[in-house]
Amino acid sequence: MQNILTIAGSDTLGGGGIQADLKTFEALETFGVSALTCIATLLPDGHLKIHNLPEDTILDQLDAILNYVPLTHVKIGLVHQTETLKAICERLRQHPELTIIADPVLVFKEGAILAQQAYLDTLKKELLPLTSVVTPNLLEAQQLSGLSSITTREEMVEAATIIQSFGPKHVIIKGGQRFPGEQAVDLLKSGATTHYLEAPRLETTTIDGAGCTLSAAIAAELAQGKSIEVAVARAKKFVYAGLKDGIHLRHGLGNVWQGATKRAL
Repeated sequence: MQNILTIAGSDTLGGGGIQADLKTFEALETFGVSALTCIATLLPDGHLKIHNLPEDTILDQLDAILNYVPLTHVKIGLVHQTETLKAICERLRQHPELTIIADPVLVFKEGAILAQQAYLDTLKKELLPLTSVVTPNLLEAQQLSGLSSITTREEMVEAATIIQSFGPKHVIIKGGQRFPGEQAVDLLKSGATTHYLEAPRLETTTIDGAGCTLSAAIAAELAQGKSIEVAVARAKKFVYAGLKDGIHLRHGLGNVWQGATKRAL
């Protein structure tokens, strides 16, 4: 069985972050270990509050995992502070054998924009050069590419090409609910090759954790030897099932369910 490390925050409501990652790894028959960076909590008034862990606490976790656990793949999610991101990159730079999948959390569904310019610069100059696969959503792809908008497939390709110039060979842009049209369209740009992945748009509130689950599923599929094209296609189907059979919470909230594909067992 393959081991996968997730470096990410904790989602108190269980939809995204390390909770989504670890459940996805298990559902796809890999073993997950985690280094926690922060705790993200949606307060009753609707505001998102992030409690950051001290940098030395994060690095202690990484040092333990990298010492004891044989790894080939690492997924990086929410790292909220610029200096912490730099420190994590320094650790990972010492392990060039690892394949890194980055899901840069720059914008939350709740509307909070996390990234300041110094953070974006660190992402582009330090993390993305180490990264094999990166999975931004539309707004994150805009921030990374510098484009003012992404509303067409051509603009998706342009954004992906710019992001590739920072280092990643494979860029997956998640169209999600923001991309116009009746289909949910994602773009995979692998080297010079472009693939579109489409599925009927779902009208559902069980969407929290969709992005985290997708990137974690891609990591799990790659760790088991799948090609990038097969890994992304299988990951999208996995997320789609989790959206259709998601977990409904109160006040119009809901989570993707990573156990949906095992319902028939």
